[in-house]
Amino acid sequence: MAQPKVFKGIGVVHAKPKSKPAAPLRDLGDVEQLKVAHRSNSMTWKQNRRPGGGNLARLDTLEGADLTVQMQEWTPENQAMVLQGKIVELEAETVTGEAIVLQPGGLCVLEFPGATSITITETAGSTPVALSAVEVTAAGVRVPADSTVITAPTPCTIAYTSTVATRIEPLVEAGEEYYLVFDGLNEADSNRPCIVEVWRWKAPPAEELALIDTGNPGKLLAKGEMLADPSRPADESPFYHVTWL
Repeated sequence: MAQPKVFKGIGVVHAKPKSKPAAPLRDLGDVEQLKVAHRSNSMTWKQNRRPGGGNLARLDTLEGADLTVQMQEWTPENQAMVLQGKIVELEAETVTGEAIVLQPGGLCVLEFPGATSITITETAGSTPVALSAVEVTAAGVRVPADSTVITAPTPCTIAYTSTVATRIEPLVEAGEEYYLVFDGLNEADSNRPCIVEVWRWKAPPAEELALIDTGNPGKLLAKGEMLADPSRPADESPFYHVTWL
C-alpha cells in the first residue's frame, strides 16, 4: 500500500514590495499561519425531468484568491507592512525647556521618548522639583495620585535627553503589492521541500492590533488577496504556483 500523502507545513516566508524589484526578499520571521482560500461564484442548472430535484449542470467561476499571513514577530518592518505605515528612526535629542503641568495622578507625555538626565523646575519661582516626587516612564513623567509634594496642577519646565527609538507611523503609505515566497517543508512527508510563489499579494491594513489581550499573545494578521499577474505565460497560473522537490 502506498504511503498516504498528507501535509503539515513549516518553513520560512519571504516578501518584498513589487515597487522595489531590487529589494531583497525579506524573512518575515516566525509565521504562525499562511493560508490560501479560493472564492468562487457558482451557477447551476436544475434538472426537471424526474422527481427528486438535483442539478443538471454547474458552472464555477473564480471570484478571487485570498492569502492570509499571520506573523508572530513584531519587527518594525512587519508592523509597517500590516499597518501600511512607515518606519522613522528617532535620534537622541537634548531638550532644555519643555513645558509640562504636573498634577496628582497625571502623566505628562513628553515630546521625545525615553527621557534621561532629567531636571524639572517649577515655572513660578524656578523652584527645582525633586525626581523622587515623580515616576519616570518611557512616555514621560507621572505624579502619584497620593503625592504630598505635588498637590495641585503645577506648571513646570523639564530638561532631559531622549533615548534613540524606532517609531511606526501607521496608515500613511499607499497599499503596497508584495511578491511572496514560502520556502517550506512537509513535516508529514519526511520534510519534503515545498516552494510556493505568489506573484501579487495586496492586503488592507490589519483589522486589529492587539496591544493588550490577556487571552492571546499579540499577532500581526494580514488578510489580503492574490491578484492576477497578466505577465505570466498563458499556460501558467496568474496567481501562484506550488513546486514539490
